[in-house]
Amino acid sequence: MTEPTSHPAAADAEQAVALAVRAPSIHNTQPWRWVFAGNSLQLYADRSRQLAAIDPDGRGLLVSCGGALYLAWLALAAQGWQVEVERLPDPADPDLLARLRITGRGAPDEATRAAAAAAAHRQTDRRPFRTDPVPEALLAELSKAADADGVYGHLVIRDDERLDLAVVVSWADRVETSDEAYRAELARWVRPDAEQAREGVPPAAVPHVPAEAPRHTEVPVRDFELGAAGAEPIPAAVDEKPAYLVIFTDGDSEEARLRGGEAYVRVSVEAERLGLASSALTQGIDLPGVRARMRALMSWPDHPQMILRIGWPTSDPAPPSTPRRPVTDVLTVLDQP
Repeated sequence: MTEPTSHPAAADAEQAVALAVRAPSIHNTQPWRWVFAGNSLQLYADRSRQLAAIDPDGRGLLVSCGGALYLAWLALAAQGWQVEVERLPDPADPDLLARLRITGRGAPDEATRAAAAAAAHRQTDRRPFRTDPVPEALLAELSKAADADGVYGHLVIRDDERLDLAVVVSWADRVETSDEAYRAELARWVRPDAEQAREGVPPAAVPHVPAEAPRHTEVPVRDFELGAAGAEPIPAAVDEKPAYLVIFTDGDSEEARLRGGEAYVRVSVEAERLGLASSALTQGIDLPGVRARMRALMSWPDHPQMILRIGWPTSDPAPPSTPRRPVTDVLTVLDQP
């Protein structure tokens, strides 16, 4: 039974943003800011954090912000707030990406609480996964978690499609790594002072792949060591064969990209809940031209917004975390009525 409508306090918004800032973002740029006023929490794009080389059209920024939007909604829902999400509510203000409007309060269900608990521990795992396969039933659950209005998940299961994905992403990876602007941008965001700066990727979170022992993987992962040498050792003999899940949207508008980001993090949270690890694999979809060619070569009719690697984590401790800016840096609380 729903309780009478009440208004959230600043502490409720701070708790929501504290979970939202845990969202993965392109090179951990955290391209968002938040405003809390009255009964709404508003998400804005921070365009100053858009990456010119790897994200010239801002698709990655919007996907990143979509992930933060989902986590803010999840945190509020786990507190018992009933929330309406308005995406791109003001055409006159393109930086206002979403408004989370509180409409009432009730008891959160167990699934919401479990998802919020998983979200608090979710991390991107760039290390090799264990070689034992993920059961098809669990993969089906993850694919279903992506499904929403105009968004769906697609598992790359057939041998021929996995081979095509490996070939196309390998080509896309070479396109990016041969670009001096890309390499310089990566070096700015993978750096030893990342922990102190509370942004970017610290070397401690980057797997180190010795030159004499290249990583064995069919689809190449992003080589963050182009920015700085990694400090996370990985086994040399692992032959990686993770599962791959592509998140598609039926359009490519700004709203579609936001929704794609929401689905991305929804899937990664569900993976955490199921005891699985995940990480993004985006070389083939970063750049507009490369993305268009990849769609054509893969015969994909819809728009890929994210490709995830999914597998069982190693038995080692959790991967080193990437830092986050404090809530006070990204949240503005306006005078409450």
